[in-house]
Amino acid sequence: MIIEFENGRQSTVDQIRDLAARFGLTLEITQRAGVYSTIHVIGDTREFATREGYLRDLPGVRATWRVTSDFKNIARFVTGADGGKAPRRPRRVVEVPGLDGKPRRFGAGQHIFIVGPDSPQTLEQTLAIAHAAREIGERFGVTDRMMLRGGAFKPRTRPTDWRGLGMKGIAMLDRAREETGLPYVTEVMDLNLVPEIGEHADMLQIGTRNAQNFDLLEAVGRFGKPVILKRGFGNEVNEWFHAAEYIANQGDLDIVLCERGVKTLFTKGGYCRNQPDLNAITYARSQTILPVIFDPSHVTGDHRLVPENVMAACAHLVDGTITESLHDEAFRKEQLCDAGQALLMDHYASVVEAVLAFEAHVAPRLLAMQEAFEQR
Repeated sequence: MIIEFENGRQSTVDQIRDLAARFGLTLEITQRAGVYSTIHVIGDTREFATREGYLRDLPGVRATWRVTSDFKNIARFVTGADGGKAPRRPRRVVEVPGLDGKPRRFGAGQHIFIVGPDSPQTLEQTLAIAHAAREIGERFGVTDRMMLRGGAFKPRTRPTDWRGLGMKGIAMLDRAREETGLPYVTEVMDLNLVPEIGEHADMLQIGTRNAQNFDLLEAVGRFGKPVILKRGFGNEVNEWFHAAEYIANQGDLDIVLCERGVKTLFTKGGYCRNQPDLNAITYARSQTILPVIFDPSHVTGDHRLVPENVMAACAHLVDGTITESLHDEAFRKEQLCDAGQALLMDHYASVVEAVLAFEAHVAPRLLAMQEAFEQR
């Protein structure tokens, strides 16, 4: 539920907060210029919404809006108390703080570049990629848009496959952040490890295999750090949104959706690993308030196809990409997981340059068209 109220009505805000607390809910207040600001009530608001009449009668309350979708915390559509449609909610900006003092802002209109090894396998490899990422950021003036990735805990199809270094891998990522100032995101697979990993990582990731691990989703939501939620490789788009709602229901709206392809009859035909559903990016941007990024590595399984997939996602005005990378071609034979899809950092630099050119010359025209479509 969203409540619009007159600025300066602190007693009204306190009454709303007290009522929300009775139902285990939290408030997020958006201060706006002018007369009115808004309160977003976060959590399972079904019982809270039965007090709508009481809320409308509080001094200074201008309007109460119910979210029309069944994923209520993250949806863009709301209705007024009389059933009339209200303006769409603004898209959310998710900030990830950096040790270098620069927050990475997903959904702020600029592409966020997340890059790193599939998994931190050696300290040399991890640091080499991190320093290369930092250098690319400095070269193109986008250091505040660069992040590291790395899977210290690896979900694998076969139980005998290498499954990462665990907390030793986290220590390598910590070292990379310390030396470069770049924040990092890493996957968490076990709800019992959320606090331990969360104390280290700047951002948590829920992978495709855990996209409907509801206990894990809720644990991450309770911890409260920014999170990347990958779409399950067999999930319909609305199932993806409902998974995000599990996180949001715990009070954490700092969620970034990640499209990473789905399994279809046409995958593994020698040209793709998972079928990219790029239309899902546009749909997610129109139906939710959350930023949306794209994983060009897992849709291809082949580093030679990664650049084209990055640029294809840009055409859907994606908020960022998360790409697996390699510091040295000779290391490809030593990499223990997903070596074929790792893009050399030299090539990744060219991808960054291409994305920035797209942002400057093409994206504004596409954005203008999208805004025109939404106003119809």
